[in-house]
Amino acid sequence: MKIAIIGYPDSVKKILKTLEPQYSHIRFLPYEIKQLRDSVENLKDLKGRVDGVFSTGIGVHSEIVSKLGLNVPMVYSNREAGSILKALWEVRENYPNINNLKVGFDIVEKDVLLDTLDEFGITLDRVDVQEYEEDKTELDFLDEHIKNLSKGEVHCILTAFGYVYDYFKSKKKPVYRLQSTKNEISNQMKALLKDIKINENFKNRIGIKIVKIIKKHKKDELENDRAAFKANLNDIFLKYSKNIHGNYQELSEDEYIFFTTQKILETKENEVNFLKLVNEIYMLGAKVAVGIGYAENIQGATINARKALNISLVNDKGEIFLFSDNKIRGPLYKKTRFDYSTKISENFEKEAKKIGITPKYLSKIRALHETFGKKEFTSKELSEILEITERSVNRIIKPIITSGYAEIIEYEVCTSAGRPRRVVRFNF
Repeated sequence: MKIAIIGYPDSVKKILKTLEPQYSHIRFLPYEIKQLRDSVENLKDLKGRVDGVFSTGIGVHSEIVSKLGLNVPMVYSNREAGSILKALWEVRENYPNINNLKVGFDIVEKDVLLDTLDEFGITLDRVDVQEYEEDKTELDFLDEHIKNLSKGEVHCILTAFGYVYDYFKSKKKPVYRLQSTKNEISNQMKALLKDIKINENFKNRIGIKIVKIIKKHKKDELENDRAAFKANLNDIFLKYSKNIHGNYQELSEDEYIFFTTQKILETKENEVNFLKLVNEIYMLGAKVAVGIGYAENIQGATINARKALNISLVNDKGEIFLFSDNKIRGPLYKKTRFDYSTKISENFEKEAKKIGITPKYLSKIRALHETFGKKEFTSKELSEILEITERSVNRIIKPIITSGYAEIIEYEVCTSAGRPRRVVRFNF
């Protein structure tokens, strides 16, 4: 088993020191980063190489989730009562009269902090807490701390960020590190191993792939040519079925079904082999539309694969989609991929009605926010990602703007002739 430990160097070292003696059978892969955003993009090679990820904090964890799209269990070091008490113990060594102290915290939840202080009878003159916010960077936290120190609103800083800690240390300012305790690290590791086990069982489900050949027959094409094409196709499929340790059947003249497991279909090796298959079929003068489905049994996986195939066939682009667990994923292996839920609750329907949009498109737009990490899109971007016309995009957007859940923030100037495109910001 391989688990990546990702985060600021001192935290990575502490997690390794805590876990390696306890889990000698696990290979831990340390990835040290000095600052978020610039570094996380360099970790894309982790996909398919690790069984789980242990991040040193919620900031690193959120960056990995939004930027890397890793489909493995993940946990992060949390800052609970133990972390707070340990840091305050160090503070007390330099400030014996802690009751008169004004302290600036970050990342810890304010309720957890106040409960801890109350539980252990610790009184501080003032606490300033910067809780985690998704859009807030380390520099934003740092700026706030600097401002509070300069105004005398706090006397010292307790930070979970290694970058913030090193900055204040270099300036000889009073700063203390909020580090997870050994017990907190061990508890998170147990949670990660439990999730990995569940994930392994989950991936042993049936995996079905339906491939539809899209080939335009020429009027003057000879029967021998068709037979040769079919023979080449069967050779390609036979080789691929061996690679996935499964088998395949011909459903109709232009449709084939492959049987294997979810675990095998999600490997990097399968991705390479299947893209090679797609290219080989293209070289024969055809393209494919593909639907993939996972479920506990063959019937359920086949139904899911058929749903995914129907989506792939909509625009006749020869794309690959996956459907399982009430989620559509795709088009796979393309930059415009995004995953959205098809499960609609009663509350979700009410929210969609209030916004002025169908539940289906509310789910899709929410998924765009998560996948691309932004809420501003041009009509052209939405058209390409949602695979509908710009006219349809504008028709969908209009009632959302009217209801106040979206706004036009600027117009994008087009280089070619034509009307400028609107940049729309969604407010949900």
